[in-house]
Amino acid sequence: MIGMALLVSCQKDIQRIESLENIDTIPAIRALGVETIYSDSAFVRLRLSAPEMKEFPEADSLDPKIEFPLGLTATFFNKAIQIESTLQAEYAIYHTKTKVFEARNNVIVKNFTEDQELRTDQLWWEEEKERIWSDMPVTIITEDGTTTGDGGFEADQSFSWYRIRRNRGQMKVKEQPETP
Repeated sequence: MIGMALLVSCQKDIQRIESLENIDTIPAIRALGVETIYSDSAFVRLRLSAPEMKEFPEADSLDPKIEFPLGLTATFFNKAIQIESTLQAEYAIYHTKTKVFEARNNVIVKNFTEDQELRTDQLWWEEEKERIWSDMPVTIITEDGTTTGDGGFEADQSFSWYRIRRNRGQMKVKEQPETP
């Protein structure tokens, strides 16, 4: 019995040591209370706030990434430095090699210039193409009604233009007089 207990105990210790040696599980940088500002040509474009950030750099990982395990809030600005839209999520990860950002769990995007709100469980943002999309069901709320897309959506990063796949819902529509 003692030998069995020692064997099981040693096996757990070996698993623990192996997990510590796996560099993909240990961040090179861990920060709390993070606020980062991104600018382009001296214009503030994005402010990112997160309670915790973990960075796994390329030298240490097959998939270099920055992880936000406790969620984040991203605020996007227009060139006049006015808030254009926000994104909130309970978990997020930024893949630095591909420059693709993934937000998961209770994702909410608000566009303040168009007065729209999007809700989904997973959202992708492609930084270079300034495009967001999801293959998960989405709900878009506007002053004219609510639309649900069971097949996901795609949009520009400011959420001023979007396309919903397999949509349904109720919306107010303004009638236009027929033109001859």
